Amino acid sequence: MEKVTLTNGFRILLEPVDWAHSATMGIWVGSGSRYETPQTAGVSHFIEHMLFKGTTRRSALAIAEQMDEIGGVLNAYTTKEYTCFYARALDRHVGTAFDILCDMLTQPAMTERDLQTERGVILEELHMYEDSPEDICADNLYAGVWQGDMLGSNILGERKTVISLTPEDLKAHMRRFYTPERMVAAVCGRFDRDEIVRLCEENFGALANTGNPIAADAAAYHRCITLRKKDFEQTQLALAMPGIGAQDDRRFAMRLLMSILGTSSSSRLYQRIREELGLVYEIEAFSASYLEAGILGVDMALSPHNERKALREVFRIVNGFADLLTQRELARAKEQYLSGLIMNLESTQSLAAQMGRGELLYNEVKSADEIMERVRAVTLDEVRSLAGEFLRFDQLSISAAGRIKKEKFYEELSITAQG
Repeated sequence: MEKVTLTNGFRILLEPVDWAHSATMGIWVGSGSRYETPQTAGVSHFIEHMLFKGTTRRSALAIAEQMDEIGGVLNAYTTKEYTCFYARALDRHVGTAFDILCDMLTQPAMTERDLQTERGVILEELHMYEDSPEDICADNLYAGVWQGDMLGSNILGERKTVISLTPEDLKAHMRRFYTPERMVAAVCGRFDRDEIVRLCEENFGALANTGNPIAADAAAYHRCITLRKKDFEQTQLALAMPGIGAQDDRRFAMRLLMSILGTSSSSRLYQRIREELGLVYEIEAFSASYLEAGILGVDMALSPHNERKALREVFRIVNGFADLLTQRELARAKEQYLSGLIMNLESTQSLAAQMGRGELLYNEVKSADEIMERVRAVTLDEVRSLAGEFLRFDQLSISAAGRIKKEKFYEELSITAQG
């Protein structure tokens, strides 16, 4: 991988892939819901939508038609810590696709008319999420455990903030966050290296920084019980405990720990609670890591009459987990991790994402060999130590959405979990 840094700090990562006949290109921006305020909640996601509505050189229709004419793919997404705009195109069209991306990020039209139209689209997106038990449960969990911190806010924002945002609000946010110190371009596949660098220099080379590099304070964890009654057939449940941040070197061991516990079909939770007892259709252990913050836990969807039995079984499995881990389980988890890593990195889209995200958030891009070496080096004692330290219920949080029971029910089960 080659890294080119412009004089203003804008970074370009280039990874040629000889066997490819196309390329994935993306621009990662340090703009996400974590960096917003209660008054501007949702502005990063709103900007993501608005950059597709046209530029000073191209209308929204022209952007769509030009990408279709070259058979390309153009998309974007917003997370808590960054926004990504990306495209895929055949090698002979990479320059055109990347020029469109650059144009969108540097010369957006941002008209009042387009904003009103897109506001309606985003409000419909908010309505759509209200029909998703998984999203409601997760959003309420994050809001509870990180209460008072924007890390716990909804990426889409709230209805009242989406309604109140103006074109000037969006432009002001872009002036502060769409700056070279918070942007990375990554291209992977077959492409003209000099053409990519030239387009970056022409579009981003004159941008000035605002003294606002990516930085995040630790988000304090708060124990909580969050309940949301909805007319769903099942109840979505999430249990959570404090976890580790994304830069913690123990993240590789944590990934293996959660795989053994509940992210594969051979995991303890899946085999016992789904396959043996038939109490759920889906159950999964998760670890969500961000800059200086993290949580881990268990997600499941089940019928209300199965809640007590399923939760008690989860508590039993987790409480005895550290002492029962085996070398065979660790070896299986490592093979799953490494197989998934290698297969993902055979995709130019996945490789570009790893490059862009790693450089933007952590100022480093670990090679596949480095990651594989670190994963292989994880010992059973490391995983057992992590399990003993983090799989504890003294700070248990519970989020439930659907046909929920009274809060006392979950409180009593929480006390039971602590032994």
